Amino acid sequence: MNTTLTVVDEDNPLAADRAVKVYTLGLTGYPEVHRLQQRLQSQRREGGGVDSLLLTEHRPVITLGRGHPEPDLRVPAESLSSQDIQVIPTERGGDITYHGPGQLVAYGVVDLKAWNCSVLDYVTGLEDTVIGVLGDWGVRGEHNPGARGVWVEGRKIASVGIHVRRWVTMHGIALNVDPDMSHFELINPCGLKDVEMTSLVKEAGKQIPVAEVAEAFVLHFCRVFEAKHEMVDMSQRTRAKA
Repeated sequence: MNTTLTVVDEDNPLAADRAVKVYTLGLTGYPEVHRLQQRLQSQRREGGGVDSLLLTEHRPVITLGRGHPEPDLRVPAESLSSQDIQVIPTERGGDITYHGPGQLVAYGVVDLKAWNCSVLDYVTGLEDTVIGVLGDWGVRGEHNPGARGVWVEGRKIASVGIHVRRWVTMHGIALNVDPDMSHFELINPCGLKDVEMTSLVKEAGKQIPVAEVAEAFVLHFCRVFEAKHEMVDMSQRTRAKA
């Protein structure tokens, strides 16, 4: 059974105009969530559906941005197969990235025109959301003028890449909470040869459940974008499909 909770910030003058349904999906395979995004985006483009935020952790997978169809690997492709790590091309912007357990991935399916929000402001808002989350655990996140994502003293902690069609977004941002960091050594993350990846647990120096980070992400997302939200827990349903 899905659990639904609606939260309205009555002091926020824009909250009545911006609303997002937040789906917590638990641990999922990448293809099933990609199909869900496509379905929600299609509905939103046609004037139906609702603006949505999908929160998940993925089983190990490497995804490729549309401008970089060839994987930028540090190891032979055969070694990925031996570790049961798929490589999947996508329509999002950006280059190569890794998703896996311990990483919070947030996919927004939002009508930017209805929100009166530019693509650049939306991407920056996703980064600002993560920066707010990091601050809750005493970690100072930063923008990097030369590269998108969120950084901590030159180390990359979150990667961002979206796809927009007729003003409706899909894909989003991935925050390293406590993933297997050795998997990032299989690739040149975001096509950056010398980038050092980091995680919230490493920077904060303590264990932090992904579920707590997800809760903080929702609050900061709604603060940044001045929106109300409704929570829908689908983690039991997605676990049943696994």
